[in-house]
Amino acid sequence: MTDHSRNGSSSEAVSRRSVLGGVAAVAVGGFTGLGALAASSEPAAAVDGDPAAFEAGDAPTVTSNDGRIESVYLSPAVDVSWTDFSEGVERVTLTLAVGSDDGVDEVYRETLTADDPGATPGDVAAVGDDSASDDSTPDFDAVDGGLTARFERADATARGDAVTSETLSATDLSGGETETTTLDVVFRVDVAGGGDEATVVRTTTVDLTVENPAGDATAGGSVEVDTA
Repeated sequence: MTDHSRNGSSSEAVSRRSVLGGVAAVAVGGFTGLGALAASSEPAAAVDGDPAAFEAGDAPTVTSNDGRIESVYLSPAVDVSWTDFSEGVERVTLTLAVGSDDGVDEVYRETLTADDPGATPGDVAAVGDDSASDDSTPDFDAVDGGLTARFERADATARGDAVTSETLSATDLSGGETETTTLDVVFRVDVAGGGDEATVVRTTTVDLTVENPAGDATAGGSVEVDTA
């Protein structure tokens, strides 16, 4: 089997790192005034738990004679915490972007606010207090607090022009060949309140492999990255 991986050369690895930086820049978006993650003695934010809350799992593979990846689904669920915000928190902005060598797309960007702590704007499916076992709303007034947020399922290939079915697919594969695209995933949290600001960024990668089997085998054509 011939492996036509897009990740094989050092130059491509450098390119992916550049894209990852670009994803982080996209995630910054309208938050250029917010500082980097603060030192431990200053207001700080964190994404708790396993990064697998927004990972794909083990190298999903599409097996299809036409070499197409039709969709890549994401539905992250995350725990966010903050510490040393003396006047509590006014807003928490959650951003997730994905990128490859073809560019970067923002999949989610939503802001939760103290004005309506139980609100579920846009793609947010549910929000709660990360320290409570029930459906309590987050306590934005807490000096040390946190929240949980679960997003609606979204197809990353439908959220922009870079990560699409066309750029992920490999329709010219010969029988028995494979091709892999590495997606860089960046999740960013911006917390602000009472003049205090903190940001935390988590990154990961997801490999999507298209295989055109030898012979006349046929199979479906979508990859599901579903972390709800």
